[in-house]
Amino acid sequence: MKKQTFLLNILHSIKNKEVSRSEINNLIERAQNYACTYLKYRYKNLHKVFLAEDVTLDELAIEAIAPLFERDGNGMFVKLKSAFENWKPPIETEEKAQFFLNRMVAKSVEKYVSELLRDSDPFFSKILDSVNYQIEKQGYKKKQILGTTYIIENEDQKRISCLPDNQFINDLPSDFFQEMNSIIPKLLNHIKADTDYEAAIPLNALILRIKKMSASNFSFSDRVEFASGVNLDSMLNEALRNTVEKLRGSYSDNGKLSSAEICGIEKAIRNIAVDIKDGGINPGLHKYFLEQFPLLTFNDYENKYQNIFEYLFKFLKKEIVDQIKEGI
Repeated sequence: MKKQTFLLNILHSIKNKEVSRSEINNLIERAQNYACTYLKYRYKNLHKVFLAEDVTLDELAIEAIAPLFERDGNGMFVKLKSAFENWKPPIETEEKAQFFLNRMVAKSVEKYVSELLRDSDPFFSKILDSVNYQIEKQGYKKKQILGTTYIIENEDQKRISCLPDNQFINDLPSDFFQEMNSIIPKLLNHIKADTDYEAAIPLNALILRIKKMSASNFSFSDRVEFASGVNLDSMLNEALRNTVEKLRGSYSDNGKLSSAEICGIEKAIRNIAVDIKDGGINPGLHKYFLEQFPLLTFNDYENKYQNIFEYLFKFLKKEIVDQIKEGI
């Protein structure tokens, strides 16, 4: 029966304020399936960021598409209704309706991914701020194309065929990423002169590539210049050292935790630091803790250790941010 439900009819029902519960369920299922596929394949190398121990990909997909199904005071799905009514050219076929839903879901997932990366990875957040500064400073624009945020030269750019993807950015020589203030023009000039792609740079892919280079000789200033001797490893190691000192000083010296507990928590914090460097931490923070204490239950963690561990994690992130500021 589900296959006989036409998406175009559902969208018209939303527009006309006549949508049924079964139609909404059908639409949510379609959107969730696409979001799940999008997360699985477009961000397959970032599974630690997305998949907590007790969270499935389907659940993350639901979280990613949830904003599409927000209702107003009258119970209307305002985002879907407005987007459908204003879509150009008008959606008149089932094929165009499928395209519309895919683009809406992709846009929602991309926003969700950026928020996850910002929350889990201080380096990603700072690099993103730096790239955004260069976009504004150099007069470039950001545009959602096929659900992905791209850096483009001007808002009139409308062609969307043959766009660069994550793999294209990952395969570029490191020479393109040596100076922040020249990265965007270099990439756009290369795309136009030496490839068949449209002149557009996928934003998240660019941020992740810069970070993948371990930020060697990279200063994270908003007015980003490159300075020798500043790198991700040294920043992370210093932040980690300060966090371990906080752990020992606050909980070991006064006997609040045993030496075995201190040792296990320190290992868990170090594993978090490794994941921050590699891409971002698992949202299931307790997973790091319980890896070191396999005989403990989740209730044990919640009752005795959760507040301590979350405090140390927040302290580590603050120390990383402080190290970034000192490197400017």
